[in-house]
Amino acid sequence: MKMKTQRLYIALAVVFLIGIAIFAQTLILHEKRAKRHDILNKGNYLVSLIALHPIDDFAGEKRNFFVKTIAEQISSEGLIYCFIHDQAGNPLLALAPHDIEGKIPQDIQRRALYVDGLTQQTFKTIGANNVINEFAKPIFENGQKSGTVRLGFNLPSISLFTPQRVKLMAIMAFFAIAMAAFVYYGVTLALQPLREVNQNFKSMYVDSTPLSTDSVPNGGINEVIKDLEQSVVKLREKYSKIRAENVDLTTKCGVISFEKNNVFNILESINHGILVTDIQDNVSHMNSYMLNLLDKNRDDVIDHPLADVLGHDQITAFVLQQEALKQSKNASYIEATFPELAAGEIFQVSLSYLKGKEGAIIGKVISFKNITSEKTAERAKHEFVTNITHELLTPLTTINSYNEMLMDDEVDNKELQKEFYNTISEETGRLTRLVKNLLNISQIEMGSMTLNKGLVKSDWLFDDCITTVEGTAQKKKITIERNLPDNFPSLFGDKELLKVAIINILGNAVKYTPEDGHIRFTLSEQDDLVVFEVIDSGYGISKEDLPHIFDKFYRSTDSRITEQTGSGLGLALTSEIIRLHGGEIEVTSEPDEGSHFVIRLPKEEYYLGKQ
Repeated sequence: MKMKTQRLYIALAVVFLIGIAIFAQTLILHEKRAKRHDILNKGNYLVSLIALHPIDDFAGEKRNFFVKTIAEQISSEGLIYCFIHDQAGNPLLALAPHDIEGKIPQDIQRRALYVDGLTQQTFKTIGANNVINEFAKPIFENGQKSGTVRLGFNLPSISLFTPQRVKLMAIMAFFAIAMAAFVYYGVTLALQPLREVNQNFKSMYVDSTPLSTDSVPNGGINEVIKDLEQSVVKLREKYSKIRAENVDLTTKCGVISFEKNNVFNILESINHGILVTDIQDNVSHMNSYMLNLLDKNRDDVIDHPLADVLGHDQITAFVLQQEALKQSKNASYIEATFPELAAGEIFQVSLSYLKGKEGAIIGKVISFKNITSEKTAERAKHEFVTNITHELLTPLTTINSYNEMLMDDEVDNKELQKEFYNTISEETGRLTRLVKNLLNISQIEMGSMTLNKGLVKSDWLFDDCITTVEGTAQKKKITIERNLPDNFPSLFGDKELLKVAIINILGNAVKYTPEDGHIRFTLSEQDDLVVFEVIDSGYGISKEDLPHIFDKFYRSTDSRITEQTGSGLGLALTSEIIRLHGGEIEVTSEPDEGSHFVIRLPKEEYYLGKQ
């Protein structure tokens, strides 16, 4: 009997463990499918977002911003590598482990670089056999493919012993053990009458007392068995009820755990900082974006006071103020900065409230949105309006004043009248050039600029540009030295726009070079490039001004520069024109030592019969 009982206990334990294993495996398979779907959505979204940017952003001043942003994705979003290729497939930006590129199969790389649409590929790395999901999308500019973005994601590993899963299995084990104890206790009580009957029969057998119908009450044994049967039936009903309740409770726990994980995954995928507190302002959750911003670990913030976690008096005071005002319906916000953690960045801090079923406040949600780009755009818009207003009003005021004086016959001297008319003509030309520059820059930035490309003789372009500025240079007694090659290379581009770009450089050299100065204009050929160089002996450019000379409306604070008329649009337009022609422009300069501008444009050879 004892051996049978032990075998029964072992069988029950084995069945219990098998049930736990099957349930855990089901949860793991479900989580794998969810994470696979999450990676597909995340990869498609992220690669499409990066492909919206022009290819120059990955090699220019915005490179550091992209590196920082993508590095955050690598640390928090499961991103393994990020490659940005130019049109020829050469990498412009590579954020990846040093050996990962060699482990990617060649056919995967070729398909990613030469397919003209969004591509998703799953492959195993060479040697390591790690499964990687790669997303690739081409970058288009002006209807032409200019590069490719490639992102590789690794499916996160799923552990059987996560805190939520261990808790759930512990709850199941607790109810199973409790149910077993209850069943055992119930069966013991139910079988107690039968044991008493059995004991009575044993006593009667040992004493050899003959059993007679008179010694047992009428129906006594039948009543005991009937009571035992009724107890077993009641126990069975109770067991069925407990089992149903246990199944219902297990299902609810699984649903709650799943929904909780979904909420956390949503918070982790948001590209804003999210911080959740309870009603006592203790932090209950913080997403990865916010942890990276504050440079903290999750264990250092959970269940800690909000004021200690943030260490930001302005935000703490804002939260307390909103609490005092009881603004629990609509989200409120302030603008704040973190000088030591994110220098130069501005965040919009919003506060909203979590409510329970009956409308009672049970917590707070504080979000941190990076609005640096919006603020920069707003400031640039304001500066643009201010600058363009000033640039338009100055010549208009001069024209209006001189025109009124001429109309009222206040100027009798013919020479003075002629000077007034010349001034009006010059200011009108200045306005015309300003409007044309604004229209050209606007068309270039909107991608609607049409280039009338054709054969451009570099010697003709050279002579036209010199002729335009030569008269002004002679008035200031500035010597222009010409350095020309024996054979003049050809260009393929818009001659008029190229003239505008080069004349802007030459015009600035003449304008900002004092009298009796010297300018050297050079045309040369380097490899497959046509190179124009302008070297002057002018005022030069300071280190503070040098990074901004190609910004719209930017002008130096040097008094020698500001006393010369100018809109600050010439170099900005020049830079855009050279970029549209596939060239590049660079400048070196020192104050009082002049400036050296270099324009490099692709060379184009033409032969008879070439279309």
